[in-house]
Formats: sequence, structure tokens, C-alpha cells
Amino acid sequence: MKNDPIITKTKFRLMIVFFWITAFIYGFFESYNEISLVIEEILHQEPQLWEWVILGSASIVFIIVEIGLLMLKEWARKIYIYGYFPILLIYLLPSFSWSFMQGIGAIFYELGSILSTLLWGILVVPSLYQPLFQKSTQ
Repeated sequence: MKNDPIITKTKFRLMIVFFWITAFIYGFFESYNEISLVIEEILHQEPQLWEWVILGSASIVFIIVEIGLLMLKEWARKIYIYGYFPILLIYLLPSFSWSFMQGIGAIFYELGSILSTLLWGILVVPSLYQPLFQKSTQ
């Protein structure tokens, strides 16, 4: 009987890296899409100071947690799990009252969403995350 973990450390780290790659590709395609830029100009609402504070602090925490996950730290796993759904509430801020995605950028946005949900699922199920976060004593 084989006792190898279902998700190896390399696969887990690659999922995190691919999540970031899809986010950058999404940003690239959306920033050079003429229709998106025109619609953004029309519907743009300047974020208020308190929104910038929320976005900035959430971004800093998110980057720290992602680095912690790459290093397979238990504290990063807990923060990712408990912060996953509250971070989705950022889209309820007034400056995010509209969203428009088109074409290939939307595809990469959805791929990133799928990867982040898979990461969350892996970090919730003990039989999947425990082999990743165990200290090797060999």
C-alpha cells in the first residue's frame, strides 16, 4: 500500500505560483483592453480613504500569507482559511459597485478563482494538508 500524500509539496507550491501567474495575466489583458478602459473611465468612482486602508492592509496580509503558504507555515494556513470568506466582502465596498471583464482576461480571472478555492479546500481537509505541513524528521 502506498502512503504517499495526494498533494505533494511541489504540487501545492505550483498551485500557489499558478494562482499568481493567472492574476498577472488577467491584469495584463484587462489593462490593455480598450473597451474595459473606456467603461472604467465612465463608471470610475474614486475610493475613499477608509477603502484604501482596508484594501492596503488586506493586500499586505494576503502577500504575507501567500509567502507563508509557500514556506508551508501552519499560521499561514489558519489565516488563509479564516480570512478566505471575509476577504470576499471587499467587493461590497462602494468603489467596487461595478465590475466589467471581457474576453481572455475573464478566463484567467476565473482560473485564479478556481485555484484559490482549490487551495482553500486543500487547507481545510486534514488528510490533504497534514502531509504538507509535517516536519520531515528523516
